[in-house]
Amino acid sequence: MTQLQLAKAMHVASPTISAFERGTRTPRREHSTKADAVLSTGGRLEQLWDELSDTRQIPESWRDFAQLEQQAIEIREYQMALVPGLLQHPDYARYILRQGRPSETDEQVASLVKARTARLADLRHTPLTFVLEEMVFSRVLGSPEIMRSQIDHVMGLIDNRRIRVALVPFVAPLRPALSGAYRIMNLPNGRIVVHIEHPGGLAVLSNSADVNRLVTLFGLQQTEALSLGASLDRMNEIRKALS
Repeated sequence: MTQLQLAKAMHVASPTISAFERGTRTPRREHSTKADAVLSTGGRLEQLWDELSDTRQIPESWRDFAQLEQQAIEIREYQMALVPGLLQHPDYARYILRQGRPSETDEQVASLVKARTARLADLRHTPLTFVLEEMVFSRVLGSPEIMRSQIDHVMGLIDNRRIRVALVPFVAPLRPALSGAYRIMNLPNGRIVVHIEHPGGLAVLSNSADVNRLVTLFGLQQTEALSLGASLDRMNEIRKALS
């Protein structure tokens, strides 16, 4: 079907369809509904519109990240200083976001907290593995109460078999030396993409040499981490020390 034919069937101008295809104009939900009906796509375009619209609350620099996350068939993440966004309790997320966005209103921060903490629900069938430095939980951010709630939240996710978490203890002399966090995402087409965090935002790595190096690095970090059961025990110890 040509652009002109599609435009006539959808009762819109031909340049509108052209702008949609070129990405210079954002379609409304009603456009996706009409296109689904005309093209017999079984609601796929409307579903895609909903998925993309859900990322509107996420900062611009994270939008591709969020879309890749929804596509991933497996996610592995290393964090050395903060609880990963997928695992953050709302109170913890609010504190982190407020510190990084002092000029934004409470309503804006609340919207970002909601968007961040809702992401995990969309990954209920995606295997999630995290290797975290012990400092992630033992360093108090906000207040001891916030940290206790955060630890309880992660322990609950582990108990429900939603995630696997391995803590790297303070004394782990053979741990690889790192200066930042990273995340490995396996995509359905066999591609593996790595996001590396740095003070200015995120860097994306997709070439095989860089990706293989970080996949190997993640495996080495897992060997220096505690088992799942021992990690739970250590989290509980840290929680008690915060009382």
